[in-house]
Order: sequence, then C-alpha cells, then structure tokens
Amino acid sequence: MRIYEYEAKQLLAQAGVAVPDSELAATAAQAKQATERLACSVVIKPQTMIKARGKAGLIAFVDTPQEAEQAAAQLLGQEHAGEQIQNLLVEAKVDFAQELYLGITVDYTEGCPVFIASREGGVEIESVAQEHPERVIKKAVSPSQGLTSQQAEEIAGFLYGPQDGLDEAQRAELCRIITALYGVYTKFDCEMLEVNPLVMASGSFLALDATAAIDEDALFRQADLVRPRGQSDAEYELEKDHRKRGWTFLRMDGDIGILSSGAGITMAILDLMRAGGGKPANFLDTAQMNRQGIYDAFHLFLDDPSIKTVLVNIFAGLNRCDDLALGIQDFMSEYQPSFPVVVRMVGNREDQGREILRQVGIEAIAGLEDSVTQVIEITEGLS
Repeated sequence: MRIYEYEAKQLLAQAGVAVPDSELAATAAQAKQATERLACSVVIKPQTMIKARGKAGLIAFVDTPQEAEQAAAQLLGQEHAGEQIQNLLVEAKVDFAQELYLGITVDYTEGCPVFIASREGGVEIESVAQEHPERVIKKAVSPSQGLTSQQAEEIAGFLYGPQDGLDEAQRAELCRIITALYGVYTKFDCEMLEVNPLVMASGSFLALDATAAIDEDALFRQADLVRPRGQSDAEYELEKDHRKRGWTFLRMDGDIGILSSGAGITMAILDLMRAGGGKPANFLDTAQMNRQGIYDAFHLFLDDPSIKTVLVNIFAGLNRCDDLALGIQDFMSEYQPSFPVVVRMVGNREDQGREILRQVGIEAIAGLEDSVTQVIEITEGLS
C-alpha cells in the first residue's frame, strides 16, 4: 500500500530526519493561508500516488499567498495518472546545490532488504542506475542484524568523500539519517522507502521528497496508516470489504470474469486468455475458497455490466470440489445470471462436484487451457 508524500515525511520527521516546513491544503484558500503562515516562497505539490508530477507540470513555485491561491485553484481537481488531485502540500522552498538518493527495498533474490544510495538523485535516478551503475551503491542488510554502523558509514562515505569537505558533525548527521531511514523501514513494515532527493541546505540535510509502500500483509499492524488513497470513499469501502474477505480484486477492461484461488495460477489464466484472444474483465484471487466464499465472490460479476462470461478455476486440495460446487449451485439457482459460466475443476471430491454442477447445466472441465479456450469461444459467439 503506497502512502502519500506528506505521510512518508511525517514518519521520517518522527524518526528525527529533517524535512521542510509544510502544511496540507485541500482548498485554494487553505493554500493561501498556509503560505501566509510559512512566510516564505513555497512549493505547491499535489499529493498523488503516482509521482513524476514535475514532468507533468503539476508542481508550482510561488512567492506570495495570492500566487499560492491561484496556483492551488488551478491544480485542485486536475487528474494525474487517472487520480484526481484533492490535496496539496504547501512547503517552504529550499535552495540547495546537490541532490542525493537514499532508498531501501526488498531483494527477493537474496531474501533481504537492500539499501541503495547515489550521489545523483532527482527525477533521473532510474536512468543513472541503468546507465551508470558505478554511481550507485547497494548494501544487502541482514534482517536479523539490521543495518550496521559500518554499513551506514560506508554508504555515507560513498555519498560524501574526504574531498567533498564534509565536517565530522555533518558526516555523523548523514550516518544518523541513513540509520533512521532503516528504522522507519522496519518499524512501519515497508516494502519500499526512499528519499529523493536528500539535499544539504544551510549546512544541514533535508528530505525534500519521500515515498513509501507498506506491506499489504502487515496492514493490521499499521492501522493508523490505512485510509483512502487515490480512491473515492465508495471505492475505499469496497477495497476494505474485499481485503476482509481475503479477495484480491482488480477491474480490467475486458468482458470475461475470472474467479480463481492463488495469484500465480490467476496470472497464468490471464496470460493464456490474452494469448488466445480473450479479454479479462478482472483479476479475482480469493483465499475464501469454500461454499459461502465462492457464492459471495460471484456477486462481483453481477455488478459488472461489461461481463459476458465467467471462468471459475477450482483446484481443490485441502478444500473440496463438492463444497465449492454447492456455492456455485447456490448462486446460479438464486440469481439465474445472464452470463454463461465455465468451470475448470480438479482435486478432492471432484466427481461429486461435477455431479452437483450438472444439476445447474455446467459440465466441468479438467484442463486449464481447455477451459480458457472454451470461455473465449463462448464469449466470441456472444459478440
């Protein structure tokens, strides 16, 4: 779960990392008032899930409260990458000479966090990492030991060498920031945390921008951070309901509904479908694979007028095909949906499950590729 820039900065500030003075504004009048209170030139930044705001011309630099009000009025309500701008961060403008990059993410190959740093931060950091890897330092971190003081010093030394004129106090501050960053990363169950850029202003370091993503599986430990982001209230409530039920549900632009269990097999279905010319209408991976769970999940298809057909993938191990088939039977009998349903079914009590489905006119298929081919053919026949 990504969080907004102002939220990431709040976490950093709590850990002792300096950030520019700022206020959040939801109206043009609030932006004007914030600028008056800050009493300096300000930067006005939309709070959106997708960055690259500067490249999109959505960051304003203004000198007066009146200019802030005008800029805010122009920004609020605009869309950035499909998200409507609803809040702005009004932040004191900072003069600086160099942009540094600090970030932590997960190295899934090594199974541990990795700390990444570069002397060339800013919007082109991805290009720097690809074209000049020697300008980036990476330090794998032991999950049990954490970031060591030696690693922090090595990262600081890479960013600022003896030739850069950093005094002992500044070098110690940079090491402390690096260590604090890792502390925030672990405390808040981050999958990714980055400061880009970290700058020096008036002899001290400041985090000018920050981004973080929280592990979805750890949200129960981070309840204070769970709130709507880039969504309407209705969309947020739906997502909360889906999460509570153990669903991962994403709408897509096709016409074939998909209900499966296990993200890997669901992704395989999407790939097979696209390869065969089909168009998925959604990604639905449910952990609630029982009679009630499959009955409940079918309601997501009823609410989507774009769906022409539905493919259900059942691979029963600890659960049972007959139990899941009863859930499908319950739904079909009660709602008699207009869309045809194709079921791929293999596993525990498969024969009993097939017999139950026959009672509602569904002949289950054993092969995954065969089931995908059939649902595509049926959908094309309805076009």
